[in-house]
Amino acid sequence: MKAHIRLTGETASAELIGLAEWLSREDELRGRAAIESPESRPDQMGSLAEVLVVALGVQGAGSVLAASLSVWIRHRRPSADIEVTGPDGQSVKITLRDVPKPDLEAVLRKALER
Repeated sequence: MKAHIRLTGETASAELIGLAEWLSREDELRGRAAIESPESRPDQMGSLAEVLVVALGVQGAGSVLAASLSVWIRHRRPSADIEVTGPDGQSVKITLRDVPKPDLEAVLRKALER
């Protein structure tokens, strides 16, 4: 099972790299996160957004990801919005300026713990 994390905004690419580095510090997630760039088709203009893919094969990895991601967001307050898609396709889009800090982890868990 995999979770997909996509950031949007002016600093999204740099923030995604920082997030991948942050997640690699979690024992349960080390070696399980990778940035993927979709291949563009010849008829497609512009580049596609990169996505951070996190393998969630370990029991409780979704909870660890939700907790770590919420801490990263609170500490970094990136100027990018985030979309997290859980293993079952359930997706949550978060405009970081609008989510109260106490609710952030619960919102992320809802998408990831399925």
